[in-house]
Amino acid sequence: MTDSLYLLSFNGSQRHLYRWQLDALVRWLEVGRRGVIEAVTGSGKTNVAMAAIADAHRRGLFVMVVVPSRVLIQQWHERLTENLPECTIGRLGDSKKDKPKDCDILIATRHSAATYKPSPPTEAGGLLVADECHGFGGGTLRKSLRPDFQERLGLTATLERSDDAVERILLPYFGGVCYRYDFAAAIRDGVCAQPRVAFVSVPLTEEERHDYVAIEHRLVESRRSLRSIPDMPLDDFGAFLAAVSHLAAKDAGPNGRAANDYLKAFSQRREIVSSSTAKYDALGYFGPSLEDADGALIFTETVRAANHAVNRLDPDIGIEVITGGTPRKEREEILKNLRHRNLDAVAAPRVLDEGVDVPNANLGIVVSASRTRRQMIQRMGRILRRKEQGSGARFVIIFARDTLEDPTTREDRDGFLDEMEAISESSQIFDDSQLDALKAFLDYSGPDEVIEPVTVGPLQAGSTDTDPITFDEPILDALHGSEPDAWSAATATDPDEIWSRVGPGVAYAHLSYLQWTEVTPLHKAIWAKYADEPPVSPEEVEYLELQQAALPAISKEKPKKKTLSTGENPVALVAVGKEWVMRCTGCGATSDPTPYKFQALDLTVECVCVDD
Repeated sequence: MTDSLYLLSFNGSQRHLYRWQLDALVRWLEVGRRGVIEAVTGSGKTNVAMAAIADAHRRGLFVMVVVPSRVLIQQWHERLTENLPECTIGRLGDSKKDKPKDCDILIATRHSAATYKPSPPTEAGGLLVADECHGFGGGTLRKSLRPDFQERLGLTATLERSDDAVERILLPYFGGVCYRYDFAAAIRDGVCAQPRVAFVSVPLTEEERHDYVAIEHRLVESRRSLRSIPDMPLDDFGAFLAAVSHLAAKDAGPNGRAANDYLKAFSQRREIVSSSTAKYDALGYFGPSLEDADGALIFTETVRAANHAVNRLDPDIGIEVITGGTPRKEREEILKNLRHRNLDAVAAPRVLDEGVDVPNANLGIVVSASRTRRQMIQRMGRILRRKEQGSGARFVIIFARDTLEDPTTREDRDGFLDEMEAISESSQIFDDSQLDALKAFLDYSGPDEVIEPVTVGPLQAGSTDTDPITFDEPILDALHGSEPDAWSAATATDPDEIWSRVGPGVAYAHLSYLQWTEVTPLHKAIWAKYADEPPVSPEEVEYLELQQAALPAISKEKPKKKTLSTGENPVALVAVGKEWVMRCTGCGATSDPTPYKFQALDLTVECVCVDD
């Protein structure tokens, strides 16, 4: 344990926390340092974890950060190395095999943590930070949630899943959601930008419409059967779809068969609208807007759709595609070019939805909207990151009229559309005869005045530079450095009186998570008092209510199969420079390289991804 303070580079070069980040940490303290923080993409979840990690290290705890991908190992390593230069940062995964005894903080992929089972190297114990914690429900991935870490922090945009893993695995481990921060709050606070949203209607061709109607009849029959199942959620389409997915995956009886029939027809219908010819013709309208944007992203559902987008726009603007098969160096180069505006836009399927550090962009074009709230939040967060004056966030949703995508259709209405409309600065529907009006609508440079987020810190003992933000108590005036006399009085006061006046969680958070120029006697007092247990408030603090739909009972359980926990194909053929390898799509293990593609197909991969 050490009495030093770390000057972390939170939120850019400024050493401060947003007010919501400090509030989230207080709540995490109040539930005993075990909980999930739900915060939308782009609002700064990582900085919350950085503050918790720095304090855990100060208290002598080992820290493990578990991430979903090898790309995120690199991103977390860079952030932790920058913010905690005194710490030794290890890596487990992506060909790295560092051990807990050799580092202060270990970053591991979920598969590597599940395989090697790293534990805190001393009796002091440790803090486990689970990035994108909603994804830890698979048969192998759940094993990465190590029980020998007494402190646990989960980070996610939303804890929702289409199965029962939240109640069965995630809640027992983390305890519950202790803090939630949505787009409405982030926009109100100035942490995220408020977008302008254009819905652009395009027609289906005669052939596409014929196929769409035929599939609709199949869906009606399947839906009628599914709606008769007891406890089936009917009021919310997102909940209904989650329940259908649950039955399809788990139920071997007639309910499961009906669910599989429904999902198959649903997927075919979505493929018709997502690959509609008119959508890619419409992309040509947006060439000038994409070229003028401060970075643009085109979201599709499939690799084929992303390639269609690139082929349509490539003659007019600088555009590249990123897919799951894009080599890491090539992907990094593409994103670098977008960041430096050597590219106008990047088109991608779901690969950019989660876990990739995408440059700031102010125009998003959605060719096919998502049915999952999580994916919708990820996509919105790529565009709604805080903007400077003169850069307005804009979304374009291209939809096939008179289909499930149509925002004027209430039945089976896409939750993506509701969320977009609720937080938009303005939203309008256009068709292909209103191109001039659409162009004028997208000519949006943001609000006249950009809201400055409320921040806390850095703090100085006895400084008069910072005013108190919320509290009038003399002790908090002192904590915020506004009254030197109050600070002198506070440091001479019995710490127990201070804790009782403002609450131990609030006092501990101000002294331990914010940046100070020096360690004061009050720091030492509160650290000594709460060295071995969290400063839980005397009031009983409950976890937040889950936004999770109830799932119908399984009538006949499906036998378990030995498959990859990712649900993907076991191996993929991947180009690495001028050579080829077979790569496990679960843990990322690769075969030996060969210069010939046909030879690579005969190679084997040693991996550890199969469920026990």
